[in-house]
Amino acid sequence: MTKSLAVLYINSHHRDGFYVKEANASAKSFKKYLPNAKYYLYTDYAHPIPDCEFDEVIPYKFFVPEHLKDRVHLNGQMIVKHAVMQQMKEDHVLLLGADTYALKTDVTQLPDILDHFDIAAAHAPVRINTELGNTPIPEIPVAFPELNCDLILYRNSPEVRALLSQWAELYLEDKFSHPHDQGIFRYLVYNSTLRLCVLPPEWNYRENSVRKDTVILQNRFMLSEYLNPKKGLFKRWLAS
Repeated sequence: MTKSLAVLYINSHHRDGFYVKEANASAKSFKKYLPNAKYYLYTDYAHPIPDCEFDEVIPYKFFVPEHLKDRVHLNGQMIVKHAVMQQMKEDHVLLLGADTYALKTDVTQLPDILDHFDIAAAHAPVRINTELGNTPIPEIPVAFPELNCDLILYRNSPEVRALLSQWAELYLEDKFSHPHDQGIFRYLVYNSTLRLCVLPPEWNYRENSVRKDTVILQNRFMLSEYLNPKKGLFKRWLAS
């Protein structure tokens, strides 16, 4: 039996709807390979989205608690993300950041991972973030680094929802005083019995050089290089 799939975006109104428009372009790229999924946007953006790719646009209040106002993500999407991820109805959910972009047909195989795993994500580029002077969480081996929480594929099971509930609770408690929510996610996944699939870097590629095997790019500054490679080469020649 085919499992239902939700593709989920959570983006605020900031920069005149820049992140919402970016998420719409991302959704269009994923729809090419995952056309049967249902695409959701939770947002506080109050204007129509031109050529909207989402099946549902759900208004939601974004806010940042006072004690978390020195964190990396200041637009309020963290608390919304943690809440909404628990509310989804589909069997499988793919959470995506606005700046993700699907590039290859291999994306069609991504949901199949959940036939054998509960959660899939790639390592974060900054393996263990301590930029606020926060603890690296010494009880967790450095060989188990942070996961990038801008691309999370998960089974919508009671066990995963329980972890998401803990994530929401501990983020609000500011456990570990992490710059964002990835430290707590690392802690919870490490201490859980959930089956984790770590995606190869080309499935959530964040770097600043073109990689030909990139399946999913997450770098808004490099996107034009991938979509218009000849133009990118010409620009680099002019700058040399």
